[in-house]
Amino acid sequence: MTITTATGVPVSYGIYGTTVTNDSDPRTCSYTHFDLSSEQLGRTRRYNCWGFTFLPRRYWIDSDTDVDNIIRDNCVPVVPGDVRPGDVIRYRDDSNITTHTGRVWEADGAGNATLIRSKWGGWAEYLHLPPDVPSIYGTHRAFFRQVLPLRGIADLWIKDSPADNGEQCSQAPWWTSPDILVDVPPYDGAPDMNPVFGQANRVWTRISNRGDAAATNVYVRYYWADPSAGLSAGNWNLIPGTPGHPNPAGPFTVSANGTMEAPYVEWTPTASPAHQCLLAVAYINDNPQDSSNLDPLVYPFDVPWENSVGQRNVHVISAKAGSKHKFTIFTSLPWLQKAAKLGEIQVVLAHAPRAAVQGQPAKQVALNVGVSIEGGKAIAVKALPAAKRPGMLDLPDHRLLGTPIAMGSLPKVEFAPRKRQRLNVDIAVPKTARAGSTYYVHLVQRVGQVVTGGYTVAVMID
Repeated sequence: MTITTATGVPVSYGIYGTTVTNDSDPRTCSYTHFDLSSEQLGRTRRYNCWGFTFLPRRYWIDSDTDVDNIIRDNCVPVVPGDVRPGDVIRYRDDSNITTHTGRVWEADGAGNATLIRSKWGGWAEYLHLPPDVPSIYGTHRAFFRQVLPLRGIADLWIKDSPADNGEQCSQAPWWTSPDILVDVPPYDGAPDMNPVFGQANRVWTRISNRGDAAATNVYVRYYWADPSAGLSAGNWNLIPGTPGHPNPAGPFTVSANGTMEAPYVEWTPTASPAHQCLLAVAYINDNPQDSSNLDPLVYPFDVPWENSVGQRNVHVISAKAGSKHKFTIFTSLPWLQKAAKLGEIQVVLAHAPRAAVQGQPAKQVALNVGVSIEGGKAIAVKALPAAKRPGMLDLPDHRLLGTPIAMGSLPKVEFAPRKRQRLNVDIAVPKTARAGSTYYVHLVQRVGQVVTGGYTVAVMID
């Protein structure tokens, strides 16, 4: 198998060992399997830092020349102040030789990397501070953003949002996958806006292969979760299979550079505080050390980081002018932590205006949105002056989710491990709201500068 850069330059790679030795370093990363068991990503020559960065855990990339070619052909430079999670960090020594690479795991509000995930040669995979690497790697650091996939490999992909381009670590809102679809009774094969409770819904997903090698023996697992702005692996519930419609569904093949609709499962949701979340994982197998896996799962329950995982937390409300609506979702830490974390719930009201009539612009009328959390904290979103309206969470194409017109924040919210808190949302539609308009209420959960979950409500005015 020949792997090349985007311009066709061959990349030299191999596997120089398959054994894994545990590492006592507390920075060592682990892998969570579907059964929630944990496997340490200890010392191995299965892959190196360059293999982790550009061929996630598949192979050991042989030389700095190969990596320089990948950065030149598949990446673009990132200037200080614009660094974000998912970007590539490159280390060079005083001789200007590329010695090490990794992925930015966290960045601060000023656009600077604060935490890196990387593999240290034959050592383990670690989470570490940017300068916290062996001295032989040098101190000259630069950042890049991968914009093109490598050629010659399979790369399964479920869109995280309409603007997702398939690269590592989608930017928010990564809970708005357009590729997870629902058909409610009476079935007509066309996607519906919302599932129905107490009846069998057909749930399926659109899966793409952005690589130019076919992905064979593919399966997809379908999950549901209670409506939440933060989900840990323990919150995912596998949808039970039914005769003729097993879960996981498969096996099947996704052709090179192709897209297909995977087999559906039958899902009967029960009563819920609100619209339940749907998740899908496309995979070949669940073994990060399998040398025959052409597209390994790297972060099985981490939606923004794993491009073959999708999440749909989109709740559609058909509303009339003058109507009022209430719903409840949950917030929680999306990972297993020993200590509580302080964060915030950001609320963004966005608007997709009704088309102008007879040359007159459509008048923009804001919804009244109030949000409260267990413990008594409550806010109401406040209108933004037109000159201060930001792009929606700095997305490359925020227009797909409306233009922000009002914002608010619940600050200093304590997110505790394995503890869910109720988030109550009240929406009042003014009598002057124009029929045909669509509003989006985006609930974004943040811990520090990291978006750890979210929930989106689309309010369509009849």
